[in-house]
Amino acid sequence: MVVRTVLVLWLLLASLAPARAGQLITLYGGERAGSSGGQFLRVPAGARGIAMGSGMSAAAEGASAVFWNPAAMITVEGSDRLLLSHTAYAADMDVDHIAYVHRLGVWRLGIMGGVLRSGDILRTSELHPTGQGFTFTANQFVGAVSLGRQMTDRFTVAATAKFLQENLDEFKNEGFFLDLGALYYIGFHTARIGFTVQNFGSDLKLSGSPPAETGSDWQSFAAPTIAIFGAAYDFGKGDDHRLTLCFDFRHPSDEQESMIFGGEAALLDHLALRGGWRSNVDQGGLSAGFGVHFEKKDLLMRLAYAYDDRGAFGGLHTVSLELGR
Repeated sequence: MVVRTVLVLWLLLASLAPARAGQLITLYGGERAGSSGGQFLRVPAGARGIAMGSGMSAAAEGASAVFWNPAAMITVEGSDRLLLSHTAYAADMDVDHIAYVHRLGVWRLGIMGGVLRSGDILRTSELHPTGQGFTFTANQFVGAVSLGRQMTDRFTVAATAKFLQENLDEFKNEGFFLDLGALYYIGFHTARIGFTVQNFGSDLKLSGSPPAETGSDWQSFAAPTIAIFGAAYDFGKGDDHRLTLCFDFRHPSDEQESMIFGGEAALLDHLALRGGWRSNVDQGGLSAGFGVHFEKKDLLMRLAYAYDDRGAFGGLHTVSLELGR
């Protein structure tokens, strides 16, 4: 009875909080494409999840759970878990994440940092479409703190507070955002469902005054709020013969709704093969990857690679290293 009450209250809070922040998720996200800012908040962390299509609300594990669903931090059964992730992003940009989770009894504390390095971008204008001989940068940074609690042996809730800074030459915008997550094992073997609402907060707007020739003020953009519901199930046990299947339904505020299907086959104790597919994408939508892991005494090491097909943007390559004890 207590678990049901907490679950209902948690889902109610998750549904009302975006409205309180002025970011109510509409039913017409496909008609609002390009209407949200802060898109760096959606760039994923960790090669395992990316290889499985980024459908990880119920299948996330380890330190990357800070990004996917903070309630999944409960999968960290040792004392600590550290993740380092690097993505060779589109247009020669680089994305790096670091995440750490610490176990405190029934509590989990997580922190995460991320940076997008744009490199030097050629400055252009209407009169100089090929460049003026000058460059600028558009680097972006995010920091997050997560706290989760295992309410029972089946049910966990968590929340994440985020700070985002986006830079555009000498201009920047900053904002605070909140994620809520829940993970529930339904009592049938390893079947579990996950729910998370991510990135709701205040509108984003560049600071300072725009160039005088524009004749207008900066436009504000809503936060990239998204609600995700998913499920996962493990067939088999251990890392030598296990198949994990996962599914996510995504409801963003500024895009069409979509579904994600992913899978992971653990073989031969040390090897895992992964794949995923996303619906409602104009180009690309497939992802794949692999991982190897080793355990020696009290040290766990996982190395993973992911390829994510983004159509005209090309393939994105991600490598990550996770250490635990």
